[in-house]
Amino acid sequence: MSTHQKHSLIFCPDCGSLLDPPTTSETAVQCHLCSCLLPSAAFDSLEVVTQSSVTAFTTRPMPKKKNAGDEDSMAHLRDGATIKERCPKCDAPEMVFHTAQLRSADEGQTVFYSCVKCGFKEKLNS
Repeated sequence: MSTHQKHSLIFCPDCGSLLDPPTTSETAVQCHLCSCLLPSAAFDSLEVVTQSSVTAFTTRPMPKKKNAGDEDSMAHLRDGATIKERCPKCDAPEMVFHTAQLRSADEGQTVFYSCVKCGFKEKLNS
């Protein structure tokens, strides 16, 4: 894949530092490091071509999934704050919860409950 565009990365010919591309109203570009002054017309005919290799962005390896029979398959449920709220499914005395602001700022937050014992999950819009 290749892309054509006008002045993407412009470098100072004197010191090599990166220059800000000229705006349409600027007649000159000045280097912030060495104060070299270049006419912006010099960059009008400059064409920058960038190319990306197909193999440059490989997919990330997916994490291994745990089997349902693993003895620590509900360890992620133990992370978070606990509350004395009975599980509606297994009647366990405590549940783990976390909150998130999913709706607009003038509405309450959403509370997500998870049972450590059976894995039951529910949400409550407060």
